[in-house]
Amino acid sequence: MVWFIVGACVLAFVVLALALIFLRFNQLSMARSLCDEAKRQLLVELRGRHALVPAYIGTLQQVTTRDLSTVELALASAERAPFGPRGAAAERALTRAVDDAAQIPSQVTDRASASDSTLAMQTSPREELDTTIALLHGQLNVLTERIRSGARIYNANVDLYHRQRERAVSRLFQNVFQAREPFTDAQPQGPSTEAESEQSSTEAQSEEQSGAQDHTRPAGS
Repeated sequence: MVWFIVGACVLAFVVLALALIFLRFNQLSMARSLCDEAKRQLLVELRGRHALVPAYIGTLQQVTTRDLSTVELALASAERAPFGPRGAAAERALTRAVDDAAQIPSQVTDRASASDSTLAMQTSPREELDTTIALLHGQLNVLTERIRSGARIYNANVDLYHRQRERAVSRLFQNVFQAREPFTDAQPQGPSTEAESEQSSTEAQSEEQSGAQDHTRPAGS
């Protein structure tokens, strides 16, 4: 009877352990699938923006002779960069280059109107080009917002997946469920932040010096 009870307890423990392992395996599999699906959707948005930028550059070249190699190089870098922190940094650089190039039509219009009034006859074609540039930039901005939203969703899924991989039972499947690289780039400390930190440290030092002087001052002074 005793051996029967012991055997039943052992069997129950084994069944419980197997059920826990099976449950953990399914959770890891689901978390990994969410990461991969979020990555797939993010890549679709990235490729859509990459495909639209050449049309944007070509339209800009019709209204200006300025060098647009910055946008072209940023696009080439974003297309070649691997998915992960380097890819996120390249996409951020592409966003800045596209936004900077969007200022060119207004600058050209201001210079043209100030220098030669005879260009008024070319207003209609030029307005069409400006409208096309504005529409293309608007579409690029929409894709940029989708990329940012997709990156947030993907990074949240990666964080959840990595937390599940760190649990005790999950370590049995470390070789099966590989880690996923987040789509984030490290942001450098800006000049204003550095200045604020230096100012705060200077204020702290002055407060310490004033406090030391108060302690060394005679009681009757």
